[in-house]
Amino acid sequence: MVTGTAFALYRFYLPTYTKKRAQALLMNLLFPGGEAQKEDVLRTFHEFTNNRFSQEQILDYFIKIKGLQTLNINVKSNFWIKKYLLSPTDVRLNYFEQVKFYETFMNYPKAFPFEAKTNTRTEESKPTFSKGLTDILLKKEYA
Repeated sequence: MVTGTAFALYRFYLPTYTKKRAQALLMNLLFPGGEAQKEDVLRTFHEFTNNRFSQEQILDYFIKIKGLQTLNINVKSNFWIKKYLLSPTDVRLNYFEQVKFYETFMNYPKAFPFEAKTNTRTEESKPTFSKGLTDILLKKEYA
């Protein structure tokens, strides 16, 4: 009975809890402009997918893709954020939608309004967010 309860909690409750905790933390990071900026992203996403997905699915996809792009996974950070970002997305875009997504959101947002924070739990005090975060978001040129 205990094994069945533990399995049910791990299988059904943990992903929902992880998503809720991580999205709350990442929303402030990815949308420094607030609700207006979030609505602009949703509107743009709806335009190139022809309203195929709900707003929750779009936010899930956007947060996971941009979170993986902007946060350095190798640096010590929040357990919930890592677990959420490394889980698969609910949305499956076709090739043309993926290309449009990356063309549109490659440089989003151009700069973050926060400073690099240090992890006080380690003696080395490694940064929680990489200091060159804006360098990652600048336009990349491919050979």
